[in-house]
Amino acid sequence: MTPSDPSLYLLFERSPIGMYRTSEDGSFRYCNPALARLLGYTVDELMTKNLDRDIYVDATARSALIAKYRPLGVVDGAEVEWRTREGRILTVQIWGHVVESEQGASYDASVLDVTELKRQREDLERTAKILAQVVRQMPAIYWIVDRDLRILRTGGAIFDVLGYAPERFVGATLQSVHRHEPGSVDPAEFHHRAIAGEACSYDTEYRGKQLTVTVTPYRTADGVIVGAIGTSLDVTHSRLLERRMVDAQRAESLGVLAGGLAHDFNNLLVAVIGNADLALREIPNGTPGRHAIDNIRDAGLRAAELTHQLLTYAGRGGVGTTRVFPSEIIDELLRITAASTPDNITITADISPALSVRGDPAQLRQVMMNLVTNARDALTEGGRVEISARAVRHDGLPHADDIIMASAGAYVALEVTDNGPGMDSETRRHVFEPFFTTKDHGHGLGLAAALGIVRAHGGGMRLQTSVGNGATFVVLWPAAHTAPERVPAPPPVTAGRTILVIDDEDLVRDVVARMIEDLGYATLTAPDGATGLAMLESAAVDAVLVDMTMPRMSGAAVIEAVRARRPRMPCILCSGFDRDGRGPARADAYLPKPFRIDVLERTLAKLLPP
Repeated sequence: MTPSDPSLYLLFERSPIGMYRTSEDGSFRYCNPALARLLGYTVDELMTKNLDRDIYVDATARSALIAKYRPLGVVDGAEVEWRTREGRILTVQIWGHVVESEQGASYDASVLDVTELKRQREDLERTAKILAQVVRQMPAIYWIVDRDLRILRTGGAIFDVLGYAPERFVGATLQSVHRHEPGSVDPAEFHHRAIAGEACSYDTEYRGKQLTVTVTPYRTADGVIVGAIGTSLDVTHSRLLERRMVDAQRAESLGVLAGGLAHDFNNLLVAVIGNADLALREIPNGTPGRHAIDNIRDAGLRAAELTHQLLTYAGRGGVGTTRVFPSEIIDELLRITAASTPDNITITADISPALSVRGDPAQLRQVMMNLVTNARDALTEGGRVEISARAVRHDGLPHADDIIMASAGAYVALEVTDNGPGMDSETRRHVFEPFFTTKDHGHGLGLAAALGIVRAHGGGMRLQTSVGNGATFVVLWPAAHTAPERVPAPPPVTAGRTILVIDDEDLVRDVVARMIEDLGYATLTAPDGATGLAMLESAAVDAVLVDMTMPRMSGAAVIEAVRARRPRMPCILCSGFDRDGRGPARADAYLPKPFRIDVLERTLAKLLPP
């Protein structure tokens, strides 16, 4: 190339942008060093190449490009693919024009290598698609508003749930979309704070959905705030799970409290009932005051029943391991409740006789009785109660309706469903609490006791209910796999002579010793395990009666120490429950507090030799 103006030639040669002129057939007439470097050639080498044959990846692409742009006379930024000397593919943009002359048309062009820009653009497009997909899958929406709180853009998956098209809100103001109710959160306030430069968040409710909203400034590339960006996440399900967890922890705390109160109350009842029994043994029938003592004992026994229910709620009532068939228990319950069930209430059961669970049959009976009674009492205007059972395998994962979450394993799901008025969320939260009741009768311990029994058996419980839709209680009771072992009955034995009573409560220790002495035995008493074991070494003792829960040394530890010293020594464990969680004891007999003197008499007669 030898232009008449040397400065134009210098501009052509030193330009960092590739430049060239080709003839109609693709032969190079001129090319500058920048183009040669781009393609990996020297200028002389490139001048021998043909643009169609050697440079274009698609040999037909240039002719198509000429056909498109020649009528216009120019080409502005057309993207084509070229091949370098090493075979690397480049994406280039061509900016050029047609030069008409007597020798025919030729084409002058400048070339920009946009390979890396194209790759970055494709990466950004892929990222944008992924982000858009993520936004569509998340239970959330987003929006952008200008400084006047007019919506510029919005989208998100919640719109699909609500049945709205996001585009309908574009152009509307935030205030027109979400009107502020007195006493509720004002979204406009938070958006104005974001426009002022503050990132903030708040919780709100919209069309029954619990939402967490975050609002941040919307800035241009140079940092100028031109509006606000908001995101709203649907946390309805997670808040429900959080509430269930709080309720479960609350129920657990109430269980611990109930168990502790029941333990201390049982000690008082031992003294009340024991002293009443002793007094009644000394006062003949017809003597003034005997009727009053009878009433004291009866009141103590009724209090003991309530205490037992509190212990059951706390899960400390003791658990058996018998194979139990729920169908037999339900049939029995239906017979029992038939007479007291109003004519406008129907109770039906569908339970396979082959289903079996492991546990205490009396406690399973109590659970089902409480649930059926609760369902029946809910039907104040009549209705139906349906009882069913099925074998299930639980994965151990939490469920939104859990009251007690069961661990993974095989269960029998016992369901009691009524079509009554159901419960609101507040009633559902309290229905398992001791002494909570919505009825005008009863003491509110039925469902609390059922919950404790299920917890003690290692099961789970769910409650599905809402206002107007009845209620379904689901009990996951551990399934039975093998037949229980037969425990041989102990050989009959007769009464003995001296009993060592170990209890840290003075009142209990005194009355139990007097009850034993009234039965004709001698007693020794000790206020703790260490003292009792020392007495065992120095005195003639035929049996040990020990409390389970004591400071420093539990009843279980005392029995283990007695076994080490005198393996054949009969040991009686006396307690309301294992408050300290120190595990079972290898006792020969168990006396649950409070107990009657006749129960104590039969226990001693079985364990002690003549």
